[in-house]
Amino acid sequence: MVVVVVAVVVVAAVQPTAPSITSGAFTTTSENNTNTDYVATAIDADDDTLSFTLSGGDDQAYFEIDSSTGVLSFVSAPNFEEPADANGDNDYEVEVEVSDGKGGADQRQVIVSVVDQAVVAQVSYPTGNANLGGYVSSTTVTGILVDEENHQILADSSDIDTLSVNDTFATFDLNNTYQWRAQIPVDQAHTAQELHIDWQDVSGRRGQILQTANLQPVFMQPDGIALDRANNRILVVDSTLKAIFTVDPASGRRKIFSDENHGSGSAFLTPSDLALDSANDRALVIDSGLDALIAVDLSTGNRTLLSGGNIGTGTAFESPRGFALDNINNRAVVVDSRLDVLVAVNLDTGDRIIISESNSTLPFTSSYDVVLDSSSNQALVTDVNLRALVAVNLTTGERRVVSDSSTGTGDNLIYPRGVVIDSANNRALVTDSYRRKVVAVDLTTGDRTPVSSYGVGTGAQFREPYAAYLDTADNRLLVTDYKLETLMAVDLATGNRTAISDSKVGNGAILGGTYLGIVLDEAGNRVLFTSTSQSTLLSVDLSTGDRSTLSGGDNGTGPEFGTPVAVAMDTANNRALIIDRRLNALVLVDLDTGNRTILSDDSNGTGPEFDFPENLVLDVTNNRVLVIDGGLEALVTVDLDSGNRAVLSDSSNGIGTEFLNVRSVAMDPVNNRVLVTDSSLRAVVAVDLDTGDRTILSDSNTGTGERLYNPNGLAVDSANNRVLVADSSGPRALISVDLDTGNRTILSNHGAGAGPDFRTPTGLAFDSINNRALIVDSELYALFVVELETGNRAIASK
Repeated sequence: MVVVVVAVVVVAAVQPTAPSITSGAFTTTSENNTNTDYVATAIDADDDTLSFTLSGGDDQAYFEIDSSTGVLSFVSAPNFEEPADANGDNDYEVEVEVSDGKGGADQRQVIVSVVDQAVVAQVSYPTGNANLGGYVSSTTVTGILVDEENHQILADSSDIDTLSVNDTFATFDLNNTYQWRAQIPVDQAHTAQELHIDWQDVSGRRGQILQTANLQPVFMQPDGIALDRANNRILVVDSTLKAIFTVDPASGRRKIFSDENHGSGSAFLTPSDLALDSANDRALVIDSGLDALIAVDLSTGNRTLLSGGNIGTGTAFESPRGFALDNINNRAVVVDSRLDVLVAVNLDTGDRIIISESNSTLPFTSSYDVVLDSSSNQALVTDVNLRALVAVNLTTGERRVVSDSSTGTGDNLIYPRGVVIDSANNRALVTDSYRRKVVAVDLTTGDRTPVSSYGVGTGAQFREPYAAYLDTADNRLLVTDYKLETLMAVDLATGNRTAISDSKVGNGAILGGTYLGIVLDEAGNRVLFTSTSQSTLLSVDLSTGDRSTLSGGDNGTGPEFGTPVAVAMDTANNRALIIDRRLNALVLVDLDTGNRTILSDDSNGTGPEFDFPENLVLDVTNNRVLVIDGGLEALVTVDLDSGNRAVLSDSSNGIGTEFLNVRSVAMDPVNNRVLVTDSSLRAVVAVDLDTGDRTILSDSNTGTGERLYNPNGLAVDSANNRVLVADSSGPRALISVDLDTGNRTILSNHGAGAGPDFRTPTGLAFDSINNRALIVDSELYALFVVELETGNRAIASK
């Protein structure tokens, strides 16, 4: 018998190892996004394929997870201000599970904490790309704190840890703690300053704004020009700024070369003309304020008196205006309008000898420029009162007309300013500020031919051409334009005009026309205003200075503008309200489409017809617009539903001082009144909204301080119990008027605050949140931004 023994080997099954979650149990994320910043991770000893799911938690329904990557996300973005988690504390609880598909699993309770979005700083002053001018050694940078989510200002600065501008820590306003400011140095050696605004909130989140502030000096009254070819620069004298500028002919960059802060010697008072004396490495400048001829060192900018005061013998200057350098005879030939003489000044001694005595037939009473025509032994003089180009014999002093209304053909000279000799073509080139052109005058016949003007040549049109310099090497004429604040080159072959150096800020439509009413569109961070010359509604983006057309021309449908003079914002209805003087109408403009609709005119609405409407303001409480009308000399109400008109205040409605020349209007709701500027009364007038009664709030007899000269735009600053007024003459200033006393204080002008000076400030808008004023200067074609605590000014768009 065979016995078989069978050995049975029992092998125990190997149990799989469960995966293990290695990612954490807590994460933080900002509201308003679905990303949780949490990624589930796990390890598995068996190297199985792992899968992630959600297995629980009070707030599981608000999450989803990628099964392969473990990325945890919200189904929809949470809102910190409206927490949806189970206990409403913005800590969302969810259980994450990982499994290996073989029964092995692991779980992890995860809390996703949702935090409020970051605090963001915004810059109020200067606005983006603004020009601070060339005279500041430091500037204020101000701004506000807002919630990144809704861009609403914060109640205080408690959410911010640090905020600095170019490494200078900012301080916060004690009353409005969302407002911050820093004073930083400015490097005048550069033409732009980079602003680095850095902040960190209490949660450690950081932010930064990079912004450029330009530092280009702004021409105010550019007069004489000289080309300093040896130093590759153009010299321009500015009589208002009392300075000589250098201009880089390639880049157009301007720098101050000689003034009270640059170079030594007596400061200029009213420098009006200059010429280059290259042989002596100097420029010569005539100063009608100092009654002197001054030498300026071309290397240092140092100034030395050559003739005038105690230097030199002979008849003293009384009003020297223009001059020419006579190198052959080592003298300067100067015209003096008050003395009505042409004077030769010896450049070694400063002695003055009269070449041409006073002449009752051809008196030099308003002469601007002189040029030598050496080949004919004569000087040519432009005179505005004579409206002529006059030749003076340098030997006898005799005067004769070369060209005027009776001598020569072509358009008459009206306001001849600068003059140069183009000997090769036997002609003089004359700038005529009134006709806005350069004219060639034939020296034999006196005939006048336009060289560059509207219709002759391309490029930006002249507005008020002043001085001229002939650059024969490049066959061009250099011309300064007073109102454009620009140095231009005119191609003498074509008449084409090219800006060499201007004061432009921002891109887009030209700011052309007279602006009385401008308005702030706070939500759009822009200013709206009307252009009478272009018959359009324009906007300026305050972050860039760029300009665009909102309505008019090719923008929008409806009746074309005639002369739109003022604008108000109806934010609730997303529209602008425009007063059009030529149409005698109140026009509605849709801000999305630019479409125009007439609300009130002689065919729409009842009541007295408009007759030269001037400005307007929205009265939201009473669903109406208040319009000041110069022809009616009245304050008129317009119903926003019907367009019906009614007189609220005039000589027959309400008592008190009657209107004479109303300019602008603003609501003063705290005192139940409207405030009106009247340029003839030189006053701010208060009008009671119930009775129409008129009371002088501020004029030369009411209130203290600098009197009003030509008050234009105004805006009420209720928080500071004042009204802000733009005065376009006299002090040319932004003025604060106390709402109780009428006392006046200059906030910003040449003597208050730093930055480019106003020339004709007209329209005014007040930005209470950013504590700044926005002012249109109708002569400079520029929008200024003014920081109200310091009065500092910058050009926001031009």
